[in-house]
Amino acid sequence: MEFAAGARLEVRIGASDVGKRVTVRSLAEAAAPGAAFTDTVGILTSWDEGVLLVTRRDGTRVRLAEEAVVAAKVVPAAPARRRGPAADFAELAGVQERGWQAVEREALGGWLLRASRVDGAVGGTGASTGFTRRANSVLPLGDPGMPLAQALDQVRRWYGARGLPAYAQLATGAADTQEVLAAELEAHGWRREVSALVMVGALAPLAELGPASMGSLAVAAPVAEGPETADPGVRLGRTPDEAWLRRYNRAAGTGPGG
Repeated sequence: MEFAAGARLEVRIGASDVGKRVTVRSLAEAAAPGAAFTDTVGILTSWDEGVLLVTRRDGTRVRLAEEAVVAAKVVPAAPARRRGPAADFAELAGVQERGWQAVEREALGGWLLRASRVDGAVGGTGASTGFTRRANSVLPLGDPGMPLAQALDQVRRWYGARGLPAYAQLATGAADTQEVLAAELEAHGWRREVSALVMVGALAPLAELGPASMGSLAVAAPVAEGPETADPGVRLGRTPDEAWLRRYNRAAGTGPGG
């Protein structure tokens, strides 16, 4: 779809631009003749049967009728506001996965199937559940090595064999994230259930603050055993200890493996 209107407005995108960041000007709904247009900026996540689906940075999806589009073009990704080196999406996803590893992990091409089943955890009935969605979800960072529909069937079977529901962990709202895959999952009947905001920052500015400035940041919430002295120090370990599990406050009745 590429045409000019009035020698000024031009539609310069097509279905082949799915996955790219675009800006689209379209007729506003119920607009009077010669009245307002509306501009939509985001990732073009699909273009099917005369309808464009654009995912904005905040994750909201906008459906635009093809006949209402009067101008559109591909635009560069929004510039990142960085101070010093910054990790890209794939690096951050890898860091998150290593920091919250599941008990059982299995590759499906470039996807990672993860499970941390807890038996007898549902109301004492002997049923099984998973300790946190993240440790019981597929992390689709690459190509599963098969068509999407087949891969999703494989995911459902893998989790079903463990008595668990199938979840997928996706990221949206930043450069090189998974808006297109999220739209494809919705088209296959999957739905968004839970959202989380991932925040990152450089360590050097925090270190420069010093203990006096960081004291108020050291303890996020009071713990059951009483007040603690604020300590900006950080201890690193390969497994969570009892003190960590008490602070996490979601691990009652489970071990540290999830």
